[in-house]
Amino acid sequence: MDLTVKRKSEKKRKPAAWPKNMAVLYVLCIILPLLVTDAIFIAMLQNAGRSDLKFSYEKAAENMTFCLGNTLEKASSIAMNIAKNDEFRDFLDRDHTSGLDYYDEYVDVTSDKYLKALCSINNATYEIYTDNPTIVNGGGIYSIDRAKNLEWYSEYAASGQETYVRFYFDRDSGPVTKPTRKLLYITRMDVHPKSRYKKICRIVIDYGAFSRSMESVAAGSDGYIGDGERACVFTGGYNNMYDDFTPIRSVKGHVGSSRSYEYYGTPFTINVMEDVDSGPGIIRKNWPIFLVMLVVNAIFPIFFAKLTQTVQLGKLKEQEMDIARQQAELLALHSQINPHFLFNALESIRMHSVLSGEHETAEMVEKLAVIERKNADWNDDSITIENEMDFVDAYLCLQKYRFGDRLSYEIDVDEDCQNALIPRLTIVTFVENACVHGIEGKSVPGWIFVRVCRKDKDLVIEIEDTGEGIDDEEVAALRDKMENASIDELKQKGRIGVVNACLRLKIATENNVRFSIESEKGIGTTVGVVIPKEYVNEKSVIG
Repeated sequence: MDLTVKRKSEKKRKPAAWPKNMAVLYVLCIILPLLVTDAIFIAMLQNAGRSDLKFSYEKAAENMTFCLGNTLEKASSIAMNIAKNDEFRDFLDRDHTSGLDYYDEYVDVTSDKYLKALCSINNATYEIYTDNPTIVNGGGIYSIDRAKNLEWYSEYAASGQETYVRFYFDRDSGPVTKPTRKLLYITRMDVHPKSRYKKICRIVIDYGAFSRSMESVAAGSDGYIGDGERACVFTGGYNNMYDDFTPIRSVKGHVGSSRSYEYYGTPFTINVMEDVDSGPGIIRKNWPIFLVMLVVNAIFPIFFAKLTQTVQLGKLKEQEMDIARQQAELLALHSQINPHFLFNALESIRMHSVLSGEHETAEMVEKLAVIERKNADWNDDSITIENEMDFVDAYLCLQKYRFGDRLSYEIDVDEDCQNALIPRLTIVTFVENACVHGIEGKSVPGWIFVRVCRKDKDLVIEIEDTGEGIDDEEVAALRDKMENASIDELKQKGRIGVVNACLRLKIATENNVRFSIESEKGIGTTVGVVIPKEYVNEKSVIG
């Protein structure tokens, strides 16, 4: 009887409960800290995501602003090339005796291969409107009376500006052609004191090519360029050339980054829209990761190891963002760099060709146009000193063709410097500066010396000319531009080629390059560049 009762009581006995104080300790010391730290981690991840998005918005807005300004500057260069063409200007000011006389001269002045290449490269066409009564309408040259009743001309005249830019929906293209979107650059050409007739140059930029370039530079961000009440170009691919521009009030969403840009008095607004999945969307996208993290942390208290790993990943991500930022700035410089020294050389050759009637010179212009296109599409910013000197020698040969006996030059490169790498087109930029600002203004013969050597294993580059020289105030201003070269400096007027070269040298050497400039009025100028030995590499200067 007692044995039976004892066995029944054993069957009813419950397992011993986990001590209450241990459960509290587990909750307080493991579960609660894990939950708190996980919440902090989630908040940090959200903040990091927002920071990444903000950076991408700002970078997209910066690239869009740069692309717009660069496109308008290219249109300006086409208009300037036409305005400075004496033969073209004389043709527009001349009273033509007959249609045949006009046509023969028209064929001559519009056969400039350089101008055609310039328009083709920049996806633009030009139109000239004049009140010369003897011109024959057609082929890009028209009577100004044809434009006076058109909307674009009325807007230009009402603006009171000498130069005017405008996104334009062309409803005046005729009954057969559908209205299309255009980007216009309009400027006067009759500013020359000897001009007999009024002349207006209208550069029509290919809207389709421009919108595709905006989609490319925005790198996946949705944004638009607006001018007042209209959204004119979207980066998300909503740019139908045959639809009128979209009212800004109909654009949905919140602005993530906004910039204002003004060109010759015409204001533009560049807006990048916020991603609809930002903020809470970051958590929704990654909810499986958060769930696994909570479960694993609840079972295995390895929080501190995970926190350390998270911190390290954060540092690596920050480093990657810094590298990406530098690469973006370098790509922006690549897209902006416009080797204007080639244009100066082309203009010199063209003028000589006009005066001498040399067909060989025209062929040289074609070859130089090919060189310009190749240099505008490089994949690697680094180049050996040897190859850079080949470019310098070719450039100086062309300048000697222009200046004749007024220019002599000497290139001296130590053998152990031949394979050292530098940013492309840096030395030739300083050489071009010596030609244009040194030799060109001097009537007596001058020399240009280009020297590259090593001093205490540092790479030393010197460009010396025996040209006009500059005064102390200009020397100080140029030295300041070289030492403080920046992206913002490139937006200013002046010697942007030198600023561009100096900025890329600073990026390549992590701001450790040293510049020097010495000049004496009437004697000449010497520019020095010293690249520290730790940044001289036969494989890559950058990094």
